[in-house]
Amino acid sequence: RGTEEAFQGRHHQAERLLNSPQSLSRPHPPILIGGGGERVTLRLVAQYGDACNVFGGPDQIQHKYEVLHAHCERLGRDYDQIEKTNLATVSISPDGARGSLTPAALVDRLGAWSDAGSMHAIFSVRDVADLSKLELIGRDVIPQVRDMGDPSPIA
Repeated sequence: RGTEEAFQGRHHQAERLLNSPQSLSRPHPPILIGGGGERVTLRLVAQYGDACNVFGGPDQIQHKYEVLHAHCERLGRDYDQIEKTNLATVSISPDGARGSLTPAALVDRLGAWSDAGSMHAIFSVRDVADLSKLELIGRDVIPQVRDMGDPSPIA
């Protein structure tokens, strides 16, 4: 079911605007705030965000989540209701050539991010045009990490 409303803007007017279907609401689509700024960004996550996306190694990520937790306590927000994600770029190969990660090393890295508090790892894969890298992840990484970590609070 849609709504019809008139719009009177500075440059545009409309008599009958139709919004159908209505936007997803709970009361709104989940808000993910990306970044790790400790004074502003993570405070905004604590105040308004449903999810956050930080970057860095496991120790850095854990520190960012500790800062977020402190902001949540100050604001009276339930820290556990915020979905924690991290962002990274990975290079993977079967043998770890040229500084890349082996599938086992990527599983370990994903476990370390999970142990640091991340519920989801979002990563780009270097040289992704080489589909064998995605096949390697699908075959040797995903089955080992599928049930790792806590379930999403906003799923």
